[in-house]
Amino acid sequence: MKRREEMTFSERLYLPEILKGLAITNYHFVRNFALNFAHLLGFAKARRASATVQYPEERKRYSDNYRGSHRLTIRPDNSVRCTACFLCATACPAQCIYIEAGEAEDPHIEKFPVRYEIDTLRCIYCGLCVEACPCDAIRMDTYVHPRIWGFDRKDFVETKEMLMHRSRVIAKDGREGNMNEMLAWYREQDARIYDPLRPELRNYTERALAKDYEEPDEPVNLPVIERHPARG
Repeated sequence: MKRREEMTFSERLYLPEILKGLAITNYHFVRNFALNFAHLLGFAKARRASATVQYPEERKRYSDNYRGSHRLTIRPDNSVRCTACFLCATACPAQCIYIEAGEAEDPHIEKFPVRYEIDTLRCIYCGLCVEACPCDAIRMDTYVHPRIWGFDRKDFVETKEMLMHRSRVIAKDGREGNMNEMLAWYREQDARIYDPLRPELRNYTERALAKDYEEPDEPVNLPVIERHPARG
């Protein structure tokens, strides 16, 4: 076993290391400030200065090993590749995968998922479900970050149809297909909720209450419980 390297004398003093970190920070600050100022004057435009990504106008491209939203792979006959073996749900440490199995019509396949749902509010995107799957039925190579728009828990539950749809989009539109589709959906939802002609509606308080939280039409009279009954 390799022995851990001990700290040098300067590292034990801490002050030189602190000054080294401050030097790196100030170097990037001065460099970016100088480049941005030069860009304003029309110079050094070929050199890009480090800056915060101006999302959604600009979008950072995810790396090839990025663990994005899940997808269910499909067979050439357009059926789901999953055989409902429950290994992904068993390996999931967050217990966010729900599978309901059914008997498959293909005699070579024993089962298939009638329901396959992932609760993204509980998912930690660890990738253990992908590693546990024996038939390469679930992947996380969609290059899409988790959806951040919703008003109810059910808005963040991804169904089997949604997971299969991502595989079809990748086959049709390539790597950026799912991200472009999600951003278009964001813009559509924003247009429905935000009305620029009615600034008083630029918040979410005007939405109707969920059905479970609506006030009843008639008051409910609950029976009074005597917690300290009189002793005879």
